[in-house]
Amino acid sequence: MECVFCQIARKEVPAYFLFEDPICIAFLDKYPQTRGHLQLIPKKHYRWVYEMPDMGKLFTTAGNIIRAIIPVLGASHVTLATFGHEVKHAHVWIVPQYSREVHVEERQKSRLHTQTQAELARILSQAIQKEVSS
Repeated sequence: MECVFCQIARKEVPAYFLFEDPICIAFLDKYPQTRGHLQLIPKKHYRWVYEMPDMGKLFTTAGNIIRAIIPVLGASHVTLATFGHEVKHAHVWIVPQYSREVHVEERQKSRLHTQTQAELARILSQAIQKEVSS
């Protein structure tokens, strides 16, 4: 079976896309652990983040995204994680944190209403575009 994140990067699988550049793409997590939980992935398949020739680019992009979304979401901070047991494609979880720290772990399934995710994607995408273009 082909990697689902490769399919998302090629836009063959639906996702709520937030940001894209030549190297990476960001989208809302299908099973968010908090409001605004997103995935940042390289478009090219790498098994682990550290296998990327320039993994710093991924983390620079993560920083831009974080600076854009924290004020929009009213989050106090974010948790970053580089899991990879469920989806074997390099990725960075960006999980906004609010009044209390939420323990972040793979295989925890929750789901926000699709309409809520669509509106959230629109708002966050606009904020991220403004951050990266400034």
